[in-house]
Parts: sequence; C-alpha cells; structure tokens
Amino acid sequence: MEQKKIKDRSRKSGQSIMKRILIPVIVALFVQAGLFSINIIWGGTLEKLNHNAFDILNGEVNNRRNYLQSEMLSRWSNLDPAAENIRGIFNEEPIQIGEAGTSLRNEILRQSAPELISLLRRNLVTGAFLILTDGEGYDKTGQMQKHGLYIRDMDPATNSANNSDLLLLYAPVRISKELGIPLDSNWQCYISFAPDDLAGWNYYSKPYEAALEYPEIKEKDLGYWSPVFRATGDSLDTITYSMPLRDQNGVVCAILGVELSIDYLSKQMPYQELDAEKQGMYFVGVATGEGLTFHTQLSTGPAFKHRFGMAKQMSFMQEDEYADAYRVIDDTSGHERDVYGCIQYFNLYNTNTPFENERWALIGMLDDEQLLGFSRGVSGSIWLTWGISLGLGLTAAWAAGLMVAHPITRLLRQLRESDPSRPLALGKLKISEIDELSGAIETLSSRVAREASRLSQIIDMAGVEIGAFETQPDSDRVFCTGRFFEMLGFNSELAADGTVDKQEFGEWMETLNRQVEDRTEDGSTKILRIGYPPEAPRWVRLHVVSSNKHITGVVSDVTQEILKRRKIERERDYDLLTDLLNRRAFSVELKKRFNNPQELGIAAMVMLDLDNLKFINDTYGHDSGDAYIRSTAEALRRYSPKQTLVARMSGDEFYVLFSGYSSREEVQEIIHVLEEGVRQTIFFLPDNTSINIRASAGIAWYPDHATSYDKLLKYADFAMYQVKNTTKGEFGEFDMEHYKRDSYLLQNQEEINRLIDKEKVTFHFQPIVDARNGEVFGYEALMRPTLESIKSPMEVLMLAKSQSKLYAIERLTWRQSLAAFEKLTDAASSIRIFVNSIASQQLNAKDEKYIQERFSHLLSRVIIEITEEERSTEMATRRKLEWAAQWNCQIALDDFGTGYNSDAALLAIEPNFVKLDISIVRNIDNDANRRKLLQNLLSYTEGRGIYVIAEGVETYEELRTLIGLGVDYLQGYYIARPQPQPAPIPEQTVQDIQDIYAAISQ
Repeated sequence: MEQKKIKDRSRKSGQSIMKRILIPVIVALFVQAGLFSINIIWGGTLEKLNHNAFDILNGEVNNRRNYLQSEMLSRWSNLDPAAENIRGIFNEEPIQIGEAGTSLRNEILRQSAPELISLLRRNLVTGAFLILTDGEGYDKTGQMQKHGLYIRDMDPATNSANNSDLLLLYAPVRISKELGIPLDSNWQCYISFAPDDLAGWNYYSKPYEAALEYPEIKEKDLGYWSPVFRATGDSLDTITYSMPLRDQNGVVCAILGVELSIDYLSKQMPYQELDAEKQGMYFVGVATGEGLTFHTQLSTGPAFKHRFGMAKQMSFMQEDEYADAYRVIDDTSGHERDVYGCIQYFNLYNTNTPFENERWALIGMLDDEQLLGFSRGVSGSIWLTWGISLGLGLTAAWAAGLMVAHPITRLLRQLRESDPSRPLALGKLKISEIDELSGAIETLSSRVAREASRLSQIIDMAGVEIGAFETQPDSDRVFCTGRFFEMLGFNSELAADGTVDKQEFGEWMETLNRQVEDRTEDGSTKILRIGYPPEAPRWVRLHVVSSNKHITGVVSDVTQEILKRRKIERERDYDLLTDLLNRRAFSVELKKRFNNPQELGIAAMVMLDLDNLKFINDTYGHDSGDAYIRSTAEALRRYSPKQTLVARMSGDEFYVLFSGYSSREEVQEIIHVLEEGVRQTIFFLPDNTSINIRASAGIAWYPDHATSYDKLLKYADFAMYQVKNTTKGEFGEFDMEHYKRDSYLLQNQEEINRLIDKEKVTFHFQPIVDARNGEVFGYEALMRPTLESIKSPMEVLMLAKSQSKLYAIERLTWRQSLAAFEKLTDAASSIRIFVNSIASQQLNAKDEKYIQERFSHLLSRVIIEITEEERSTEMATRRKLEWAAQWNCQIALDDFGTGYNSDAALLAIEPNFVKLDISIVRNIDNDANRRKLLQNLLSYTEGRGIYVIAEGVETYEELRTLIGLGVDYLQGYYIARPQPQPAPIPEQTVQDIQDIYAAISQ
C-alpha cells in the first residue's frame, strides 16, 4: 500500500505528455525566433556599430586636429623670417631704445611695417602686431599705453596690391598716413591695456615676462598662444600667438605676434563634416590641469549654441565602454539626451618651456541620438520581428501539441486500467510510432526481470572498470556492485545480498573527501586520486545523484583521460623547445597577478631579444640556434627567483616578470644578477669555439610607468627596441620622454610605406640663374609629398630614416625628378637639373642600369647635389664621383656651412659647385661676419674650377651684396619660387641682376 502511494505521488509530480511535447517545440521556436536577434544584439554586432560610430567621429576629429595643428605650427606661428628682419632693424640703431624718444620709436615701427604686412600675407592670418617694450605711458583712466603697430586683414584669402584690404587697429598718426592703409573703426594711436582686464594683457605680458624669467631659452620656445580675448577698445574676439624679440645685447625690445579672429578660425572647423544632418559640433578648449574640464575658446555648429548656449567651460568624463569617447557632464541645458565627444590635443609647445602645461584641445561632439541612432533603430526592428514570429510560432505549436497529445492520453489510460497479473495488452491507436511504442512496452515488460538479474554478471564478465551503489531512505543497508570498493581502494566485503551497513558506508565515503582533486559546482561529480607514489596513481570519477533521499552513485576509472588531459594542458601552456611558459599561458598568469595589485607590489617587466641568433642560424644551422635558445632559457630560470614569471614569446623574444617586491632597489638588484648571469653564460658552438649569450632587454616598471599589463608590455617592448638600436646587448629602462618624442614616427610608419609604394610625391623646379646676366643656368628638383599626413621633405627623410627606407627615397628621387624634368616643355638643352642625393646612399647596380638606360639623354645635364642631412660614407661618396665621371655629369655640395657639409666635406668631395646655405645668405647685407665667411669661401674656390651658388635670396639688398662679393649663381624666392612648370624669370629681376653686375664691373 505504501509503495502504491509513492508511485501515485511520483506520477502526479511528472509532466504531462502535452507539456513534454509542447515545451521542446516552444523552446525550438524561441531558439529559431531569437537566434538571429541574439546574434545581432548580444553577439557584438550592435556594439561594433556603436564602436564604428565613435571611430568615425574620432577619425574626423583627428584629421581636423592634424590640419589645424599643421596650420598653427607650420604657417600661422612661423614668425622667424619677420623676427629676424625686425631684429636687424633694432640692431642697426646706434643707441638703446630706452634712451630714444617718440621719433625713434615711430621710425622703428615705420621700418617694421613692411615686415608685418609680409607676415600677414605669408602666414594667412587676420592680424599682425609689433609692441615695443620701452616707453610706456598711462591715460586718464589708468590704462597703460604702449607704442606699437597692429595691422588687420579681415580676409586673408584675398590680397590687394595697394594694401587697400588692410586696416590699422593701432598705429601712430604719422605712420598711418605714410602707409596709406585705412584706419579701423576702433583705431587708436597706442596699444592700451586696462588694469582690470588681465585676459587682454596676456598676449603681451606672458611672452615678455617669460623672456625676462628664462633668458637662456630661445625666443621661439617662449612663444605663447593666448586664449580668446578682446583687446582694449576693440570689438573683435581673437586668439593670438606672440613671441619676444631680443636685440643683440639680449634685451627684450619688442613683442611680435599674429592674430586669428574667431570668425576666421570657425571657418577652419566645418561642423558639417561630423554629421550628414549638420548636427555636429566642434569645440576648442584650453585645460591647465590634468582633468577633462576645458575653458571655451570657440565653437561651431548651431547645435552647440542650441544645446550649451554661451557656456564658459565644458567638462567631460571618459566612457569605459568605448575607446576615445567622452561624455559631457554638468550639462545644465535640460536635454535628456547625452552628448559625446572625441578629444584630440594640440601639441603646441615643446617640453621644458614656460607654457607646456596649457593643453589646447579640439573636441568634436554629437548627441547620442545622432551618434548611436542607427544601431538603436536596428535593435528596435529586431525586437519587433522577434515578437511577431514568436507569437505565430506559439500558436502553431499549441495546435500541434493538442493533435499529438490526445492519442497518447488514451494510451496512458489503457496502461493505468491494465491488470498487472496478466500479460500486458494495449490497443492500437493507428499511429505507427505510438503503436510501435506500445509493442515495445509489452515486450519490455516481459524482459525487465530477466535482464535486471543478468546486468551485474555481464558488467563483471566484460571487465568494465565501473562500480555503483544505491541507498534507499527506508533501509539501513546500501547496495553496491562488486567492483565499487575495489575501485575506491577499500578492502571490504559485501554481504550475500550485495549490501553493506549504511553507517559504515558513510564513514568510508567521508574519508574520500581528502582525496578529491576536482569537483563540479554542485558537488555531484568528484574526481578522486587513488594511491600515491611509489605506486602509480589512479583517478576515478564519482557521480552521485540524489532524489527524495534516494541516492545513486556510479564510479568509473578516468586515469587515461586525466593523464591525456594533463599532457594536452602542458603542451598548450609550455613552449616545447624551452619548457618555459608560452604566450597564452604567460598572458593568463599575468592577468591573475594584475587582478591582485597588493600582491603584485613593486614589479618590473623585462623583455629580452637575443642578439646573435640569426648569426648562429646562418652559420651553424637551426639546430645550433635551437640549442642557443635553450641555453638562454636555462640561464633565465637559473638566475631568476622562484616566483618569477619567465616565458618565451616568439623565436628569440622572452618576457620576465619580477613581482611581489617592496622596493624598486630590491628588484634592480635581482635584475642586475639576471643580466650578469645571462651575459656570463657560455654557449659552445659545433666548431669547438664558444661565445657568451648576448641579449638586449627593455625594462618597464609597475606602477611607475604603467598600471595595466598591456601598457607595461608595450613600454618594455619599446625600451628593448631602443636598446637594440642604440647600445645593443645591454639592459635599458623605459623612458617616457623618448616614447613621446618618437610617437610621431610610430604613428606614421605605414604612411611612409604608402608614400614609397604609391609614389605619392611630385617635384617642383626652382631656377638657378647666372649672377652676371640673370639667364637660367639650371633647375633644382624639389620633392613635394602629396599625402596630407606628411607635409615636407624633412618629414619624409625623418620617417624614412627611422624605418631604414632612405634607399627607397633615394631611388624614388632619381626616377621621379628626372621623369618630371623630362616633361618640361620650355627647358632648353643647355639647362642643367640639380638632383638632391642623400649623402649616405648609393644606387645598386640594377637601379643604376635603369637610370642609365631610361634617362641616358639627360645624364650629361645632371648635377648630383649631395645633401647635408646624412653623414656621407666613403663608399657612397666614391660611387657618386664615379657616376659623375661615367655619365659626364657634375657634383654639387648642398647647404655648405650646415649639417655634415662643412670644410671637411669640401676637401673630401672636391665638387664642381658649392651651394651656400640659406642661413649664411639671410641678412648678409647687414652682417659683416656672414660676408667674411663668404669671402673666405670664394677665395678658396677661385682658380679651382669650383662655382659658388647662393640659395635663399629673398631681398634686393641680399642680391646686390652677393653679386658684389662675386658669387657665380643665384637661387631664391626673390628670383623665382619653385613650380611644377617653371615660369620665365621676371624681366625686372633680370634687369636688376644685369645692372648690379654692370655697376661692380666698372
């Protein structure tokens, strides 16, 4: 009776046939309906769409930042030519400015006016000014007044020959009349500074005070970008760049600067490029600390004014979910949608300069609806589709379940009403599968008893390593199979009925807990180690299932499975050649240690790279190379403490992590032991000789250099390559200053490859004329990169040198310059071409043959111009001289007096032409030292068949002085600018040359 009640409860607690059929169908519908949706939503697709949105925004902002930064540094703040000329005006005066009166100051301003106008035109700025530091006064309101000249151009893109497009904002009355430039509506005689307007002082006071405080710093490094302000008496908001000028005695005599109006700058930041619906916002801000709060300088886009109005500052918080994404905080506009921005900092100041802590940034912003609206629309569509398909599927599944469940219900009714004492007979339902099930049940009912009695015998006879037990809640005995205790290592005998005492069984099972090596989370399955050395260990799996105090357990032998898994794990985690951790295992261990910073303590990441492996592989074979790697690994293990992580990352690279120390000095001592140990380890070669193991290593410190292991690895790698390229074979520490300095080279590694592969250069030609008659003698081929990221030939050489690509630039220069010269339509056959050749490079035989065959008709007109940027090698110099003799061309020494082209180069090369550097030509009419240097050069070249070319001629006075001293040829902007198709020399310039030469010849 009790057993019947238990069976009835068991039947009631089970699920109906309808549920068993319907639930899998419903699950399948859920899976089918949601698979695509889940794949899109949780599979990372929407997240990738969001990341792409931020990447696109960041890319646009970065490109715009690069353009503005290039303009700010290369064009707008390039005051050197004007500064040099104005400084010459001060140096010409026989007395100090402090002793001079108003007339002298006005004369200086009058002479400086052409330079300011030239500065306006050349730099494409909206204003230029010169403020004299001497002679200040005060008006009735207490405003300080300074003598100065302030010229404004409201439209830098267009120029007027008579300067009618310019306005005078500040200038003395007499000068304003002499210049003939209209007066601004806010014109004043003096430049005024209100005592209560400190922002209006900064563009004058900041560089002036910095020049006084740091007399040893160069003037250009004292330049200052002022935040937006409105000058006293002016009606225009501007940003200025100003720098101090010192006279020959080092006295700060003036402040020279340029102005950029906010309206003009706003046009340089088109907000339409950020969003097709024109909802983008550009924002330029200045931060003086390390935080993300920026003081507003200017903004573009109607959306900014609508959202933030005239906000004086903007604060941001970095989003952890998206890289390079920052969310606007402290938004008081009342809008519900967040605004995100991408911040790109301008690098305006050099390090160790007075204003390096002022951080200017360009920030592009979009609200989240514009930035992430596409991914949200996709998500909404997916959920709608998922809901509709699920509803239709559930309806169909319910109908199908009813059709299947009804016949099975009838069958169950027959089973319940059957007589256990008679053979089981079930009626046919005319459903083939269910009728087959009925027949199987009838057959099974007659075989269950027989098969149950034979099961244990068959398991024993088959020798299967398996045992089992079963406990009943109402019994004090436990049924066990014959092998159960044998497999668990117990010497126990079963009763005749195959049972043992339950209490005794529980005590045995309790002792097994000490042998557990692994278990599942719910504890139902355990892996037990049976037996310890010296006997061979075995492993068994014990799986226990409990239901209503009815417990069943199965034990099976898994020794081979465990041994195989451990072998696979070791092969997965350890390098087969060195038995060190491999990259995957090292990364896992590294993450574990970095997840516990307290135990990590003071740590050092060391990256080693073997220096002699390629030599050993090439000379003695790869077997010797493998032995060299194994010796290195053994040395790293021998000279490192036990807790040290040592791993082989690739062929010849190793990582070593020292962690858990309390001081940096302690780790440095251990690293020194490792360094000396590796260095003193001897490796014997197959020819019975030996070498010491040599490795270059970089060291990065936690937490001094980085607190994340990714950056620590990156910095150690950088430090290693710094050592590799400098003091090879040493251990060197990471230097953040070097890393920042070389970041430009790292960022543009692919760009120089693209420039070389795609030949992204053009060549402009600048005439070189005869100093006697002004006739064109030849053209210098000047490279012009066409990539936006690389602006000048100097950048090309710098990047090429950093990646050992100077040879590719040499080959590109020869091929493209000669091809461009060949296309010149008006170049007479007598005109020469000056080809700039890198001093340290020489073409190989294949490229020489190509040049000789392709341009044989031009080679006699070529003058090889050896540049000064690289130190020449004896082999390269000798080969260029051989070219000159073989091709019947000539040699020119470029930029004599600078770089590596000095007197020694002149003696070693014995060129046909010497090009005087622009630094000597500039202001030679005012500098006796420069004239003396040129006279010495001319006295040497005279009679030796060497011609002197003066390059960089920009003024008539320089032209007259150079011809008077006796140079042979002239080159510079005064003669003609470089052009793809050079124009004829202006008749007036030719006439000037002829007149000057005729005058000195008399």
